[in-house]
Amino acid sequence: MAMADPLPGSSSTGVWPLVSVIVPTYNRATVLPYLMKALAQQAYPSDRIELIVVDNASSDDTEAVIQAWAAVLPFRVRFYRKENQGPAVSRNFGAARAVGEVLAFTDSDCVPRPTWIRSSIGAIAEGAGLVCGPILPRARAGGPGLLASQLSPSTRDDGLYPTANLVLRRQAFNAIGGFNTRFGLYPWGDLVAGEDVDLAWRLRRFGERPRFVVDAAVDHLATPLTRSQLLLRPIRVQILPYLLRTIPELRRTYLWKGYFVARSRMYFHLAWLGLATAVLLGSWLPLLTVSPWLYYNAITQGTSRSLVRNGHLLKAGAWLLLVAYFELLTTTTLAVSSLRNRRLVL
Repeated sequence: MAMADPLPGSSSTGVWPLVSVIVPTYNRATVLPYLMKALAQQAYPSDRIELIVVDNASSDDTEAVIQAWAAVLPFRVRFYRKENQGPAVSRNFGAARAVGEVLAFTDSDCVPRPTWIRSSIGAIAEGAGLVCGPILPRARAGGPGLLASQLSPSTRDDGLYPTANLVLRRQAFNAIGGFNTRFGLYPWGDLVAGEDVDLAWRLRRFGERPRFVVDAAVDHLATPLTRSQLLLRPIRVQILPYLLRTIPELRRTYLWKGYFVARSRMYFHLAWLGLATAVLLGSWLPLLTVSPWLYYNAITQGTSRSLVRNGHLLKAGAWLLLVAYFELLTTTTLAVSSLRNRRLVL
């Protein structure tokens, strides 16, 4: 896409900086075309973009999909296949082979808006060293249902800086040593998570200024999870107390009231305390503390609200039991991790 009027100060040569888009992937052949089409529609000079796809030993048609798109995309595409050691290793692998002045990280189940790269580069030209933007859930026809991974909407700088939407200067990335590869994979294949938060705050300590850019938005598609990944997903929260040891600012930027993962977590704690009190006192009155949790999960949340409105009360009850299971596993995980790391998160 031809463009004029390069951003003032966007590079030392006065031209649009070369941007290396780095995408780790694993068995995402069915959703990769969404990403490829979105990158082809970027409002940024195509000769100033390169795409690096790092395949973590996929068993589907990932390589064939990338090769087909590489033949028609207006910018250079490089494909690498390696052992699956998690996305942190793969992003470092891609960054080590990048030639761009700017690294733009996104995921293979994401769909960047057309202004993603241009808006991010604009912020960097104005002095930002760490650019993030909205990450918004996006439904797709025939997409996975319950057994799916879906990021919650991110519409502000909450201090997490997910690599679904993260743009930064390659020089600073190299200076701090890239992603910490200790953030890898659990034995059941899910991500340990936290490598993006860790990287971003090391960049901030290094002197890179963060900026949240509304026009640098990325949509996130729901992608399949195995049953074990779904049931064990709450264990990922164990990383929060660990991160607080080096990033205490997360209490202010991310945690609700400085201690809760989300406001709904307070409702769950009220509920189980009420249940325990009711059993100990032999009185039903403390059970009233369960009502905020029931109202929040049965009335205000999309899945349960839809089931209730359509009269599927048994399914709604089963859904609430699953939510209660997630809450209980989250509480147990956080209790253990809080004790281990001496940082309380509820």
